Amino acid sequence: MYTNPQLALLADQAYDPLILLDDSRRVVAANSAARNLLPGAALIGGQIESLIPSPDLLELLDCMAIHLHCPEAQFPLGGRTYRVRCNRLKVEGKTCYALALKDISELLKLNRARRDMVANISHELRTPISAIRLLRDTLTRQEVSKKHRDKILRKIGRELDTLQRIVDGMHDLSMIESGQAIMKLIDMPLSVLMDEALEHLDEQIEQREVDIERDIPDNLIVLVDTGQIGRVLGNLIHNALKVTPKKGKIRLTAHLDAERQMVTICVEDSGPGIPPEERDRIFERFYQLDAARSERRGSGLGLSIAKHIIEAHQGRIWVEASTLGGARFCFMLLSGRQQNG
Repeated sequence: MYTNPQLALLADQAYDPLILLDDSRRVVAANSAARNLLPGAALIGGQIESLIPSPDLLELLDCMAIHLHCPEAQFPLGGRTYRVRCNRLKVEGKTCYALALKDISELLKLNRARRDMVANISHELRTPISAIRLLRDTLTRQEVSKKHRDKILRKIGRELDTLQRIVDGMHDLSMIESGQAIMKLIDMPLSVLMDEALEHLDEQIEQREVDIERDIPDNLIVLVDTGQIGRVLGNLIHNALKVTPKKGKIRLTAHLDAERQMVTICVEDSGPGIPPEERDRIFERFYQLDAARSERRGSGLGLSIAKHIIEAHQGRIWVEASTLGGARFCFMLLSGRQQNG
């Protein structure tokens, strides 16, 4: 422990682990954050290489033994990643090493997410832009009939619509994440919201001859922004239609947890499913499953937007395996004033 009470008190107020080593690299003092980081370990008097077996940390200490200033080190510990700074100093005439550790796991995660997002945005924009460029070249470099020209213009229009959906999706996601999208919550029968979502997809359901199995109690009420939750339902059912084989099945269910006053809604499909290792990432911006799992790719923003809409409703959303053989997307919403019957 620190011998000076005021110094010990000050060190214990730090959020980051602080460790003091003697010249033989034994721990002579540590603050409460360091003791929490290494619970159960014989911290005071222990060798740092036994407590934190990191070659990068040992290399940093070797460098500090020769030079006064060395680059920071980075190492994994307990499933987290830490950055460490080291200073060599004199304490009562003896050489000591002061280590300051900082948990940078979340920072690394955010940096990876930022890099992935930039790469995914570039990928998603490249496809329609390349298509438009090819179609433009066809129009400008070749003699085409009016019928063929009209066909090309319609294709250009569809690609422009794709670009617009990506831009609109990014804007909507930004508004929802920042809290600028106001949620107007009202009591609404869930069956009405489901009817509206299915009505918008009638043509696709008919074309694919998909069997819609539905178990939604008529008296089930949810407290929601109808437009936003309609968007979530539409996105989940639309995604299920994309992956469900022709003449396959989609199951829509909902039930009330009266004790918690929450309603759980699930959309299941008989498609190829989602591997367990990809289920956490499926809600990231622009994250796309293998194209072979779906006949048509989307913008990669729908599930991320859905996640933020549900969280703005104080609920949560997740995906698991379905007994139909595909994926089962579920989300929870606050229960509204329930009707009798």
